[in-house]
Amino acid sequence: MNEADSNLSNEQQFARTTKILKILGLYSEKLLLKLLFFALAVITLMLYCWSIPCIYFSLPWMWLKITASILFAIGAPTAIIVFKPRRRTFFIVSILTLAVTVCQQAIPPTNDRDWKTSVARLPGVSVKGNDIRIFNIRNFDYRSVTDFTPRYYSKNFKLDEIKSLDYILSYWDGNKAIAHSIFSFGFKNGDYLAVSVETRLSKTQKQSLLGGVFNQYELIYILADERDVVRLRTNFRKEQVYLYRVILNNASLQKVFLKIIKRAADLRNHPRFYNTVKHNCLTTLLTDLRKAQGKQYQFDYRFVMNGYSDKLLYDKKLIITDALPFKELKKRRHINQYIQNDPNSEIDFSKKIRPSGSGIKKKKSRM
Repeated sequence: MNEADSNLSNEQQFARTTKILKILGLYSEKLLLKLLFFALAVITLMLYCWSIPCIYFSLPWMWLKITASILFAIGAPTAIIVFKPRRRTFFIVSILTLAVTVCQQAIPPTNDRDWKTSVARLPGVSVKGNDIRIFNIRNFDYRSVTDFTPRYYSKNFKLDEIKSLDYILSYWDGNKAIAHSIFSFGFKNGDYLAVSVETRLSKTQKQSLLGGVFNQYELIYILADERDVVRLRTNFRKEQVYLYRVILNNASLQKVFLKIIKRAADLRNHPRFYNTVKHNCLTTLLTDLRKAQGKQYQFDYRFVMNGYSDKLLYDKKLIITDALPFKELKKRRHINQYIQNDPNSEIDFSKKIRPSGSGIKKKKSRM
């Protein structure tokens, strides 16, 4: 084939390709502009869907929330259909949806609200080398879920006396996929300090999963006695609670502990929002654990569906298993069975949820 034939063949191939694109409606000298407009339309649709709950959660008073979000949901597409030129109306709606999203996300977190009693006080921390003093450790005296006497105390700890870290999961209402996660640090003298990352609700707020996505609740690290945050769930809320010993050496334990208590204290000056997906009870603690260890954790669906996170830690060999199958291990780590029929469970509570034979006391932390 000579050069002239080759050029003719290329021209014929180009003509055929152009013809096919024209038939499909894809050929245009302004194809790039059309692609950009299509991308903008997709982004606008996403922002539109996001803006509706943004409006709902940003406004006060229920009647205004419902009215404004419904009007926006109906009004935006209606305007594009009714008002001409439609392309100009579309650009206006695009800018409006972007503005709603930006304004909602720009609302800053605060420590100045009329907080519920259970989250009214933020913990404080003083670190001087090996000596640590923690203020506002919560230890409420519960008579029921809603009837309790607030109690706080301060205590000194030695960093080099941390000997263990336990991972606690608490399930409610028959949930399997979602649970509340708690870390509990054990010390050589038998003390335990529990860390529970929770939503900091004002007295007028009620928690919801969707509200946690739209910056409705501030974040709080509750540093507490196990008699408080764990016993509240086992004995009063009647949640199903499981406790696992994490495998960490002493140096890593100290790094994790320091990272967590400093972040807890930092919320006094730099409040943050709780986020159902990004900054929840599990992901926040795992972020602290990862940074202290200097490790990267690959994404796993069990980070979000944290009710299965114990199986994740089991698979990764990050918890003591006593060579048991997972189902048997979980059955043994179900701590309700050790204290649910004990009227004096508050006494030596931490010892009772770690009975001899459970495997938790037998082994020392390692890498």
